[in-house]
Amino acid sequence: MHGIILQTLQSFVVDTYGEDAWLAIQNEADIEEKVYVPVTVYPDGDVYEIARTAGDLTDQSPRTILTQYGRWVVPALLETYDLHIDDDWEGLELIANIQRFHTSLRTRDMTTLTTPRIRSERVDENRVRITYDSDRKLCDVARGAIQGVADRFDEDLVAEERTCMHEGDDACVFDIRRRVSAEADTATVRSGEAND
Repeated sequence: MHGIILQTLQSFVVDTYGEDAWLAIQNEADIEEKVYVPVTVYPDGDVYEIARTAGDLTDQSPRTILTQYGRWVVPALLETYDLHIDDDWEGLELIANIQRFHTSLRTRDMTTLTTPRIRSERVDENRVRITYDSDRKLCDVARGAIQGVADRFDEDLVAEERTCMHEGDDACVFDIRRRVSAEADTATVRSGEAND
C-alpha cells in the first residue's frame, strides 16, 4: 500500500475523530511504532486494521470508515497531484479522465507498487462509467471519493454501483451521472408538488 494512503488515512482519523482516537487505534491495531511516509510501501493489512479498529471505536462498519476517508481525502490528493489535473476540468471531467490520470501516476511512482486497475468510459456528456478492479477491494474509498469530487467541484453527481466485488462480482462498476440544472429544477418542482 502506498504510504500516501496510510498517511492521509491517519490525518483523516485525527481530523475527524481526534488525536486520542488515533492513539487508541494505533494501540488496538498494534501499529503504534509506525510512522507513515508517502514514498514508502506498507502492508495492505495496515489499512484494513485501521479501518476495522476505527469502526469498532466509533460504532461504524470498516466500510463506512473507508467511504468517509475517500470523501475526506479528495482535496489533499487534488493538491498533491495538481500538475496532472487540467485546469478546465469540472468534477465529472476529472472522473472521466481518471484512467489517464491514474496511469501517469502508476508510471511515475514506484514500480514495485501494485496499483488497482481502473478504466473510465465516457458514456455521454453527463455520464461516466468507472470500472475498478483490485485484490484489495477498496471500492468504498472510490465511492467516497466520487462524493468528495462532487463536493470539491460543487457538482450534483449521482453514483450508482452496478456491480461490487464484495458481492462476488469480478469488478466494481460505478455509473456516475451529473444532474443538469433542468433535471434538478424538475426534481425541486416535484418535491414542492408533493408537499402541496
